[in-house]
Amino acid sequence: MFERLPSGIPGLDEVIEGGFPFPSVILVLGEPGTGKTTFGMQSLFWGAKQGETNIYMTGVAEPVFMVKKFMSKFDFYDEELVKSGKVQFWDLGTSIQTMGPKKALSTIADVVRQTKAQRIVIDPLPLSHLFASAFDYRKYLYEFLTALRNLNVLTTIIGEKTPASIADIEAYMVDGLIFLELKTLDNPLVYKNLMRVRKLRGTNHSKDVLSMELSIEGINVFRME
Repeated sequence: MFERLPSGIPGLDEVIEGGFPFPSVILVLGEPGTGKTTFGMQSLFWGAKQGETNIYMTGVAEPVFMVKKFMSKFDFYDEELVKSGKVQFWDLGTSIQTMGPKKALSTIADVVRQTKAQRIVIDPLPLSHLFASAFDYRKYLYEFLTALRNLNVLTTIIGEKTPASIADIEAYMVDGLIFLELKTLDNPLVYKNLMRVRKLRGTNHSKDVLSMELSIEGINVFRME
């Protein structure tokens, strides 16, 4: 039996046998506006409320203060957990650019060990453009993901991609793959938030398209009627 860590997303654990395998690396993919950052942040704050120490790492995207500003609108965001250090923010993108990917990985490992973090979110993973070839990137990515698993942490990596990008090597090498989508169903004028658990190793997960409600409370997941 795998040890599992609840996702912190209402409705999701019911379709993934109680939570994510722990440790593991989960890739959350979707177009802009589908709730990817919300997914990662909601999981971090849920875990922090259970007593965990968790870390949000920004890649080459929005600066930390902007992420905090937008996420503070959600009910799950608790500034006291940030002040107490139960939820921490770290600029991974700058670290990779200044130190290089190998040194940055060593720094990530040091931070996780020092804080005894149980969950980290990397949003997004700014690595592929730093390598001369796909082979070099694949080799480093294998080392990177293996190191994260050995840290005994649940890692959620955010990716700005669509289901058409499933051939990317990240999708093959992670333990779990979740797609968030905005699609029209019955009414072509109305878009709905949807979720698909495409892959989750060691788990008899739902293969269905799931309905996803995104509100001020965060994300809630439901089976489609």
